Amino acid sequence: MIKLFNLIDNSSSMESEQNSYTIGNRTIEVINTSEQLEEAMNSISLAPFIGFDSEQKPTFKKGQTSHGVCLVQLATASKCYLIQIKQIKNLKPLIDLLEDDKIIKIGTGLKGDNEALFKQFGLRLKSTIDLENVFKKLSSVNQIGAKKAASIILNEKLQKSKNISRSNWENSDLSDGQIKYASEDATVVYDVMNKIIEEYPFAMNIMPTFFQEQYS
Repeated sequence: MIKLFNLIDNSSSMESEQNSYTIGNRTIEVINTSEQLEEAMNSISLAPFIGFDSEQKPTFKKGQTSHGVCLVQLATASKCYLIQIKQIKNLKPLIDLLEDDKIIKIGTGLKGDNEALFKQFGLRLKSTIDLENVFKKLSSVNQIGAKKAASIILNEKLQKSKNISRSNWENSDLSDGQIKYASEDATVVYDVMNKIIEEYPFAMNIMPTFFQEQYS
């Protein structure tokens, strides 16, 4: 416990000495058809938990209406799925998975994702764990997002390009930079949670009941 608290307290001085975060040996699948989506969701439902994130096409003018979520990223231990939802006719398999309370989704800053998905599809993410809330319970630090979580728990530096984050996520063909950025956003939260479980078992006490039951 003391080791983790020390890492949190000294996180601001660690990044310069760290190696860059990567998705490791995972394969990336870009999903843009109903058939691909159904197959992917059948496979991902077998995972004990998944990393989750979403992207929206940015708006640059005041009052401009958001186009909504256009990419959903889901990560397991071996794969990362990039789901281009604006190109898929039948999204029911994805919606069912996101609303399935038996499938645990790990993310960070999930309030915005929740609001956007509810506005767009009327769905509510179920069985979610927001890493920001986990770290709030462990530390007095105001906010620890994915980048700082990677530094603290994985001892790796997550590269976050503002140019890529503000790029057009509705592109039918995602660039290499977009694929890398989107994949890492989903896999890093998975890897952080997995490491917490392995190295800091006391943290299980602050996890939601549904997560504790998964590992009891």
